[in-house]
Amino acid sequence: MSHSIMVKSEKNRGSATVEATLILPIFIFSVLVLFHGVRLRQAEAVLYEAAAETVEYMAELSYLEECNSMVPRAMIGKYVDNKSLVEHYIIGGIDGVTFQGSVYLDEDGYVCLKVNYKVGINVPIIGSLSGNRSYEIRQKAYIGDSLELEKAENDRDDIYVYITDNREAYHTTRACSHLDLTITPSTIKHAKEQGYTSCDFCGGDAQGGVLITKNGGKYHSRGDCVGLKRTVYRVKKSQVEGLGACERCGFR
Repeated sequence: MSHSIMVKSEKNRGSATVEATLILPIFIFSVLVLFHGVRLRQAEAVLYEAAAETVEYMAELSYLEECNSMVPRAMIGKYVDNKSLVEHYIIGGIDGVTFQGSVYLDEDGYVCLKVNYKVGINVPIIGSLSGNRSYEIRQKAYIGDSLELEKAENDRDDIYVYITDNREAYHTTRACSHLDLTITPSTIKHAKEQGYTSCDFCGGDAQGGVLITKNGGKYHSRGDCVGLKRTVYRVKKSQVEGLGACERCGFR
């Protein structure tokens, strides 16, 4: 009888070992995909900020001369705050960004910059995940009279800053760590032990690896979940008078 129990026990241990061997690679893979998905989104935010600053520069330059494709090519790299992040997730880095389809001064007096690039994530086991991205940013060009030129000069001094809904401080760069959600990979078990509950949008899809935030109360199964997005507004500094500067980036 005892011999039969011992055989069953050994079989159960063997079965658990096989299950752990199968589950562990899936868990590790899920965590890697979630981590790189978040970092990719950060890289794209940095690139968008740089493109927006480039369009603003082109709008001001239009008063003196008509822009061409050489201007954004020369300027966008100067506005990228985190070059290493962009180089890692944007194929070709800054050089991989093209502006095909841009209109440098349309009939309505707008500079229309079309930004095209390809993203790539190298994930162990399955290799590279990639995709094409494209969007357009429009900015009114300063091509009018001397009053409009004066406005352009004032706007140059009135820099763009970034704020969130809570309006605690303004940030001089979209890449400021205070604007990040401090997203951390975890397991469902560990997240629940810390008091996190399932996200209403994506938590039901969680199979092992999840994402949690420092000040949040939900765990997430996808890096692109709307519950992980923080709304950040790009506004002129003059629009947030009375708001203090961020202690990390506000005094650059």
